[in-house]
Parts: sequence; structure tokens; C-alpha cells
Amino acid sequence: MPREVLEHLRPSSGVIIDACLGGGGHARSILQALAASDEGERNRTASPGRERPPAHRDAGQGRGRWPSGLLGIDCDPEALASARRQLGDFNNVEIVHANYTGLPALVRELCLEPVTGVLFDFGASLYQLTSGLRGFAIDADGPIDMRFDQTADIPTALDLIRNSSEPTLRDWFRAYGQEPMSGRVARVIHERRRELQTTGDLVRAVRDAVPARFARKALARVFQALRIVTNHEIENIKLGLAGALEVLVPTGRLVALSYHSLEDKEVKQFLRAGRIAGKLQLLTPKPVRPSAEEVARNPRSRSARLRAAEVIS
Repeated sequence: MPREVLEHLRPSSGVIIDACLGGGGHARSILQALAASDEGERNRTASPGRERPPAHRDAGQGRGRWPSGLLGIDCDPEALASARRQLGDFNNVEIVHANYTGLPALVRELCLEPVTGVLFDFGASLYQLTSGLRGFAIDADGPIDMRFDQTADIPTALDLIRNSSEPTLRDWFRAYGQEPMSGRVARVIHERRRELQTTGDLVRAVRDAVPARFARKALARVFQALRIVTNHEIENIKLGLAGALEVLVPTGRLVALSYHSLEDKEVKQFLRAGRIAGKLQLLTPKPVRPSAEEVARNPRSRSARLRAAEVIS
């Protein structure tokens, strides 16, 4: 939803944070919007006779600042590599390997201000969901990893499966996958936990636990639940939103894209609490959904929900 993101984020000056940088698609649109202003255009174009600054800087590699620009962060090193290629022709962008849960500390460390907008694009990217090597894909055999950051020293999904009880697995599938046959699925996976090696093994376990006509949906729900638990996604959303509110200046915009009800619930509750506390003005009383034209172009966008708010104080 690039058009809707720009409409609600309203980038024109200051620092915009793309907290889920991914491949850099939204970031590029934001930087183009900043460049459309006189100040942004002057900072995008290097002066004649001077060496052009690097297209991006990693944290710790220089602290050059710009009146308007973008901080892009992501915990997935592969996504960052893609974003660097996507944003290589901009010089007012800083790209950092980090988790958005540490947003306030990162902004202080990099001395980036004023922060006038923060964008969250929650969930997994299409690349992550279809790459067998990441463990998210149902149709591509690979390791049962499911970490967004495979360099992080945290348990993989397979580690969690092997070290969790059957009731714990059942609760995960029920709470984070909303799987109606969570008990049956948990029982089979727990029985086979020492035999599981690849996502193909996990797929077969789920298929053996449910009737064939329900298998596809059950697989999507189980994989989603394991991904959420592995990456602490729900807890991180709460921390990320709170951090965004901490760094945004008055009249700054907070925009969040969610792709399933659990994510959207956290965003909705946070924005509502901010409104009640007098800290936020809601810009979207109801979630904004993608247009029919966008869904036709990109069927995966049909589940997207955008919510936005402006900081009052």
C-alpha cells in the first residue's frame, strides 16, 4: 500500500524511520517524497566539484547528518543487502542492522532528530516466506529455522519444538495460529519432535494430524505460530510501538501495516490507549485496506491493514 503509506506518513522534513526496512520498497518511496521538497532535493544532489557522499552508512561508519532523511533498520541481513541496492542512489539514508525494539537507544546513539515519522511493516516478507533456506516456506524443504535474523544467538523453531511440552505447543498453535485442531497437531509434532529435521518433516506431521481438506490452512497456521514464537513478534510489536512514541516529535506520524489479526489487535490497542491518554490523535478510526486494483496486482496484499496516528504531545 505505498500510496496509502505516504498519505498518512506525510514525509516532508526531519527524519523518517522505516523500522521494518525489508527490501527497501517503502523506503524508496519515502526518500522520493522527501526529495520532492526543496530541502530534500538539495540534500539528495551532490554539489558540483565535490565528492558525492556514500549512498549509505552502517552504524559506526560516519555520523554525517542531513535536514531530512531516512533511517532504515531491519534484523534480517539479507533484507539489508537488498535495501542497499534499492537505495544506492540516495545519500540521505542510514541503514542499520538492528531490531526495532531498541529504537529509542538507536536514535540517541545516531543523534538523529527530529524524528517526524515512523513506519512499521510487520510480518514476514515474500522473500522470507518463499525461501526454503529460512524455514518459513511450506512448499520448499529446508531447515526448521524461522529466525528473521539467522545471525542472532536465539533458539530456532526446531529448538523450541524439541524442548517444549505438548501443552505448550498446543497453546502456541491455538493462540498464535488460531488453529482449531491445535491439540491434534501438537500431539503428532510432539511425538515426532526428535525425528524432525526439515520443514518437509514438519509438513508431513501436520498433514498426518488433520483431515486432508484442512491440511493447507492448518499448515499456514502452524508455520505462522512457530514463526511468531521464534521471533517474539507480538512482544516486539508492543515494544516497537512504545519506542516509536518515545522518539516522535509532536505532530509526528506513526503508521503501521499489519497482515493478520494478532498484529492488528496490538496496533489497535496501542493507538487507542494513546488516544485515551491524550498522546495520539487517530488518523484512521478504522483500518485502511488495499484497493481492489492493488489486490488485483498483488493478491498477497489483501490481508493488509493500515492504521495511523499523529503525536499530540
